[in-house]
Amino acid sequence: MTKVKIDASSPVVEAGLRALLEQQMGMQAARSGEIADVLLSDRRMEDIENEPRPMPVVLLTEEPSSGVLRRGVRGALRPNASPLEIRAALEAVAAGFLVLPAQDVEALAEPVDSRTQALLTSREREVLGLLAEGVGNKEIAWRLNITEHTVKFHVSSLMTKLKAGSRTEAVTQGIRRGFVAV
Repeated sequence: MTKVKIDASSPVVEAGLRALLEQQMGMQAARSGEIADVLLSDRRMEDIENEPRPMPVVLLTEEPSSGVLRRGVRGALRPNASPLEIRAALEAVAAGFLVLPAQDVEALAEPVDSRTQALLTSREREVLGLLAEGVGNKEIAWRLNITEHTVKFHVSSLMTKLKAGSRTEAVTQGIRRGFVAV
């Protein structure tokens, strides 16, 4: 079970977050002096007491995620986040993941390189989408009604255009560049 330290802007907010964690989410709020897995706060990063052992921070804030990420926050949620969103964020950050609101992720995503976009044919985009689903060459050939040799040609072309060393890397590049939605 993820143990959460609360560092709130007021005793009322702290009591509310503690009740939310323990009663609605079934999580354990760390008591004073206890070591926790993650810190939850509604304060500015500069004002957070993250001692003696620094731990990953989930911040309830209106501040843009790009700003708080530069200051070491591992999770950022809007103050009106649901209990389910808060719980998921706390568990994900405790497990080593980075958590941001969806609209902030879109803003931070790499812009699509229009030259690469123009270089990928519609068939290559189809093949890339199927690769992202984990479909093998034979299945891709069957679904697209092409030969397995043609699939291999498209995969090779994709890997060259996306500068990928493996099929997995090609899919990763495709996701980063907006060719594949996850």
